Amino acid sequence: MSHLHGLGGMAAHFLSSPQGQKMIRDYLSSPEGKEAVDAFLKTPHGQEMALFLLSRSLDGLDLPEETRESVRRALGVKHHRKNPS
Repeated sequence: MSHLHGLGGMAAHFLSSPQGQKMIRDYLSSPEGKEAVDAFLKTPHGQEMALFLLSRSLDGLDLPEETRESVRRALGVKHHRKNPS
């Protein structure tokens, strides 16, 4: 991964901080943030990203594997299992 410098690095550092995370949550829960998310989800890239995030999120939920696979089939998303280490 490349090292971030200058303004980009400062922005990335802030957004990864607790204050930055709170700012992101506050924006996404605001009317403007909801409108921005809705507009993004109407684009092909937004829909692709949403399916990717939903698929990844399923792994973190306490659901039976059968339920996870059922949701993935409904979304048309294939799951690539990690090799056990």
